[in-house]
Amino acid sequence: MPPPAAGGVRETRRLETRARLFDAALTEIARYGLAAADVSAIAAAAGVARGTFYFHFPTKEHVLVELERNEETRIVGELGAADGELTSVLAELVGHVLSAERRLGPVIFRDMLGLHFASARPAEDELAQHPLLKFLPDVISRAQHRGQVSSELDADELGMFFLTGLFALLATGAHDAALLNRYVTTIVKGMENR
Repeated sequence: MPPPAAGGVRETRRLETRARLFDAALTEIARYGLAAADVSAIAAAAGVARGTFYFHFPTKEHVLVELERNEETRIVGELGAADGELTSVLAELVGHVLSAERRLGPVIFRDMLGLHFASARPAEDELAQHPLLKFLPDVISRAQHRGQVSSELDADELGMFFLTGLFALLATGAHDAALLNRYVTTIVKGMENR
């Protein structure tokens, strides 16, 4: 078998370094929170120089933005076609988001969601790049075609309103199942044809 090309080896090392930095950053953020996480400690844990962190991630916030995209991709994959009744699909989505919190831990989860409402959120992180904001309008559009949701409403805006409200509730620690169920049913009632 021929040896791998030099560019391939370099790219493999770059990806391995980036993965070590990502994991070290998540460990540091889980331990101290985003604000107190130390880039020097992250770099040391990954076995690289401090500047290497900034080569891969312009800020600590970029780590959480990437994590959120990964989690949203996972949730969309777990939801699949999500072709059921709107209230059920949204309730299932909430369940998957809560599962992400259990996987990530409360500190990372709170800081990740808190970035939606922080001035420190990376400017290049556009809402259109979020898998859930691509997924939800399709779910809402199907409900519009079934006549459940008013066709006069914009499915993209409804999806954004739903996620923004959900993330705000969860970022403030509102995890009461009854409250989250009321949130879903209230949002759906507001969308319904009258």
